[in-house]
Amino acid sequence: MKIRVEKEKCSGCHLCEMVCSLVHLGTLNIEKSAIRIERDDLNSSLNTPVVCHQCKKMKCLSKEKTDEAAEKKIFIWSESRVEACPFKALSSFEGRAYHCDLCGGNPQCTKVCTPGAIALVSR
Repeated sequence: MKIRVEKEKCSGCHLCEMVCSLVHLGTLNIEKSAIRIERDDLNSSLNTPVVCHQCKKMKCLSKEKTDEAAEKKIFIWSESRVEACPFKALSSFEGRAYHCDLCGGNPQCTKVCTPGAIALVSR
């Protein structure tokens, strides 16, 4: 499973970011979310949801000796992994990286995205 992004549909409401931090940490803080909305104010004015690509072979962990299957299930990672993601899909705040764990197979962000900019898809 992974989250498909259709940036043309994103309204920039930030509900996905809020529900992510609320479900995982019990707080509404978009900075502590594994999904983030980036806005291109200079060119297109489009909002783009950015979230882990759920790579089959996790490029962000390629230089580490770790159990990828176990790491996929972890929400808070070491901030050192942010630079290892070639897609720049890991967000960080206050020394921590926030990784999409797909809410254990039931991603809540996709449920609150009424425009349909993000959706759960099987590979």
